[in-house]
Amino acid sequence: MTSRSGQGVHRDLAWAMRQQAKRTGQSTPSVRGSDWRLATVSTVNSDGTVAADSDTVPSIRRLATYQAPAVGDVIVISQSSTGNWVAHGRMTAATGDAWVSPSLTSPWINYPGGGNYQPARYKKLADGMVVIEGLIASNSVSVSGVSNIFTLPAGYRPTATLVFPTINTGNALRQLEIVETGVVRFAALPAGAVGYISISCSFLAATT
Repeated sequence: MTSRSGQGVHRDLAWAMRQQAKRTGQSTPSVRGSDWRLATVSTVNSDGTVAADSDTVPSIRRLATYQAPAVGDVIVISQSSTGNWVAHGRMTAATGDAWVSPSLTSPWINYPGGGNYQPARYKKLADGMVVIEGLIASNSVSVSGVSNIFTLPAGYRPTATLVFPTINTGNALRQLEIVETGVVRFAALPAGAVGYISISCSFLAATT
């Protein structure tokens, strides 16, 4: 049996140590420096941080511009050389922000008159702003006081009830309210059928 020389053993040991150091450097932020990558939000924590990739990357602090985080968001994250993570914000879908057509509460319908009028719809932008717009009518049914139109889903709701001016038949000024529970409603309506009334507002969605 041929024995290996001491020089050969030392050479192999040195190679093994270099490989181990390389692997350690690749996984240690203080060695490799900072980096960034894409990740998918798996949990929105109560302290305002998020966890990503099935919580394998926990407690990622968000920049102020990353509003209304939600599970499933594809975000840009980076890590400092000390190991701390930060979420820069969500990526915009390749197809852009999609409009959603809500199910209107009876008797409200999309404006049936002639002309190219926008039906009721809403969407959330990448910065957390929710936009609602459209022209609707009460379908020849008399309404008065407060009347619910539809309900926004979680992630699209304000932190508190918001009040916006709106215009109905005859250019009369009325009141549009967005409730923190997601209810979108008209208020201060006089008794009678509404031939048309507009919805046009935007607000920042609650972050949790």
